[in-house]
Amino acid sequence: MRHLWRSNAGRGASTASLAEAYPNAQAELNFTNALELIVATVLSAHCTDVRVNQVTPALFERYPTAADYAHADPEELETYIRSTGCFRAKAKISIGLGAMSTRILVGKYPTVGGSGEASGVGRKTANTWCWVTPLVSLV
Repeated sequence: MRHLWRSNAGRGASTASLAEAYPNAQAELNFTNALELIVATVLSAHCTDVRVNQVTPALFERYPTAADYAHADPEELETYIRSTGCFRAKAKISIGLGAMSTRILVGKYPTVGGSGEASGVGRKTANTWCWVTPLVSLV
């Protein structure tokens, strides 16, 4: 059976059903664009959304664009995200996401089935990306 979320039509119908069932639902992570969303979701692995929301304002101010992540010094980036745990791996993933952001931010988001195209992006991140990004600007 084809999963509903693997097609735009199915995703739209599923999103409408969820919106009807949960009219006041919102993401717990704070973000203003798709790049911030995917970085925040990566940071949320093995961490609470509350902690991520404490870390991300300074992080997003220091690294406002994908190019900033792509050219980030890993040790400097790690200082911003240390309190989220697994900070070395998360820094490496964030830098990698910045480097490949052109493919991701033009709509080729990670697949729901697993890691998709982005190294370090698993099911939780892919699901967040697939369901929330239609609601925010991709650039």
